[in-house]
Amino acid sequence: MQTTLVTAIDQVIANFNARKLDLPDGFFDRRTQFVINGTPFESLLGQSPNDPLVLMLARGPAGFRFTAKALQHAIPDAKLERGDLIIDGDPSTFSTRLRLSGNLRGTGETVNAVASVTLRLATPGQVETAEAAHDEGALVKIRHGRV
Repeated sequence: MQTTLVTAIDQVIANFNARKLDLPDGFFDRRTQFVINGTPFESLLGQSPNDPLVLMLARGPAGFRFTAKALQHAIPDAKLERGDLIIDGDPSTFSTRLRLSGNLRGTGETVNAVASVTLRLATPGQVETAEAAHDEGALVKIRHGRV
């Protein structure tokens, strides 16, 4: 199971680095929730987090693609690298560190940021929740690069 998960994560990263938004089959389902610094993406979109359209954009494969595209716009040469995958007691919870590097749109300022990522699985190989903890200063820079 862990080998399958590592393969799927590495495929997501390779596709992101190649500027493709393809995902391994079943890796995210339509209910997969993305959380950054404790806040679900749907709460960050400025509308009711229970609005069906907001949920459609913020969760599952669409939520991943929506976020990845915004990140690639802010950092046109964005690259991700993965650290070791760690199982922390619960066999359905995995964590790793992702290093994001590249240059911000507009300013060309270099970004080298590390996020701690925790994946909680609903079933083997299917992510129920993807949670990232990231430095707020780096997030502010990335937001400015999206403009």
